[in-house]
Amino acid sequence: MTNRLTPDDWIAAGFRALAEGGPEAVKAEPLARRLKTSKGSFYHHFKDVPAFHAAMLALWQDKAFTGIVAALEALPTPETKLRHLAQIANDGAPDRFGGLLIEPAIRAWSLRDARAAEAVAAIDTARIDYVADLLEPLGHPRSAATLFYGAFVGLDDLQARGMSETAGALTLLVDRLLD
Repeated sequence: MTNRLTPDDWIAAGFRALAEGGPEAVKAEPLARRLKTSKGSFYHHFKDVPAFHAAMLALWQDKAFTGIVAALEALPTPETKLRHLAQIANDGAPDRFGGLLIEPAIRAWSLRDARAAEAVAAIDTARIDYVADLLEPLGHPRSAATLFYGAFVGLDDLQARGMSETAGALTLLVDRLLD
């Protein structure tokens, strides 16, 4: 019995490949080998590799911002949202989508690919704006949101490099901001 792959299966494999092997691993042939299938399966779902990359970036933007903000909106206060946001950031993406390695991998990809750079810039702006909107009613300037986000990016990179003592550091920063 053949396992039928969906576009989501390919995209999840793309994120894992990007996290483990960098942008060169996010092509039809290496992905097909990874999934033990043919390139024909890839091209059944995606017009070409750039279309696949666009689908990956669109899903990342949705999961890395839109989905998180939607989940946070149910929470009652900016303080609660910030605390929960710090926990989400600390946990990282699900392993199916590259886990803690995916954010640094996407940033590395963005240094070599204009579309990835555009997606990262859009996410960076949206995330900083969102955190600034949470911090403003608490009396913090926009620079506090930039500090929070810079800490997230740096801590994420350190975690991806195996520095486990970074776990909880963003929560500590939120605690200090809210004191």
